[in-house]
Amino acid sequence: MTDLPFADYQQPTKPAAGPRLAIVGEAPGAEEARLGRPFVGRSGKLLDENLAAAGVERAECLVANVFRHQPPGNKVGHFFSSRTRARKEGREIDERWGAFGTSDYVLAEFSGEIDHLREALAAFAPRVVVALGRTPTWALTGRNGIMQLRGSLLPCRLLDGVEVVPTFHPSYILRGQLAEQPTFLADLKLAVSRLAG
Repeated sequence: MTDLPFADYQQPTKPAAGPRLAIVGEAPGAEEARLGRPFVGRSGKLLDENLAAAGVERAECLVANVFRHQPPGNKVGHFFSSRTRARKEGREIDERWGAFGTSDYVLAEFSGEIDHLREALAAFAPRVVVALGRTPTWALTGRNGIMQLRGSLLPCRLLDGVEVVPTFHPSYILRGQLAEQPTFLADLKLAVSRLAG
């Protein structure tokens, strides 16, 4: 695997007494890779504020990314390739996870990250997983189209009996989409409400 900056999952420091919530993002940014933990920068602050407003403490949650490695230029596309491009570059793709978008597949050298996420989720045993953005929605459900899927309840393909609530990535909101912050909070509240169900 390419030697990329790395940030591991953040295990809960205050385990929830009841059903658990996991939060999955895409890949670490520069600050996360530097500190070795997910969601510690501006996106992390926005996430923490909205989790608190939704009635859950981050310390009770597993916080993870699909890919634990920071991609060059923070471009998640680094982990994917079309069949044609992979063949030209002499790289392998892993088609067992299905298409990411219309024609890209996860590169074989990074597909183990999804297996690792599945193991971490199984060990944590959440009732609900919040998918922050397009990449985790695809990894957790096999579906594409965050704008159409956000705010819905979908089955998790990595863990039977677990629901996934797709929503926007906090960085999307911070990049000029502040009008979506109430929607983001509503999606988090939906996920938290499913913990009681």
